[in-house]
Amino acid sequence: MARVLVVDDDPRLVKVVASLLWKRNHQVESVPNGKLARQVLRGGDIDIVLLDVNLPDVNGISLLHQLREEGDTTPVILLTVRTEVQDQALGLRLGGDDYIVKPFNPELLLARIQAVLRRSARGAAGRPARRQSEQLEIPPVVIDLTARQVLRDGVPVRLTPLEYAVLEVLATNRGRAVSKEELMQSVWGTGRGASRTLTEHVSRLRRKLGDGLISTQSGYGYLIPAPGESATTDR
Repeated sequence: MARVLVVDDDPRLVKVVASLLWKRNHQVESVPNGKLARQVLRGGDIDIVLLDVNLPDVNGISLLHQLREEGDTTPVILLTVRTEVQDQALGLRLGGDDYIVKPFNPELLLARIQAVLRRSARGAAGRPARRQSEQLEIPPVVIDLTARQVLRDGVPVRLTPLEYAVLEVLATNRGRAVSKEELMQSVWGTGRGASRTLTEHVSRLRRKLGDGLISTQSGYGYLIPAPGESATTDR
């Protein structure tokens, strides 16, 4: 069983791939852009990445190159609609472990994943060491920035990658109001179409973590109050 990170902004493809991998008992995490992919990979517990070349915030091949330059050796299979040999060769030269053209046969994808995992021989001993845990405490919530884990009253809370990303931006800016546009740019890679999508994610965070955590700054954005201040949750 492998832990697979799917980096693709096409929800239909992600759903199909995730379902396929779950049936083979793999663990799956998915993110829609390069920024979130880097956050997940910081944890050091991903066995293989399925990386779309055309992401909304960065070219997948450029992201791959950056990861390799930084010493991240996590195996990567590039996914793309491009069929040009030059593109495939470039991706492999820059550190890709394989290259699959969309649309692809599900059995072929599974076979490629297994082949790359075998070649990488990447067991637990070979994974990058985790950095010492970095934690933010906003009682009753504790956020482990290294493990990307959130606890409420000591109990782990399951957040989606996007929910966690919104929380992390607000938590690391505690005491400062963050505009909706800044949040959208940080998490989704665009400042447009902010209101509805962001409001839904903040609402889910409040349901999971309590209304006292995130304050609404009317007409502007959101804030996790500084210690001693209370949150207001008017939409």
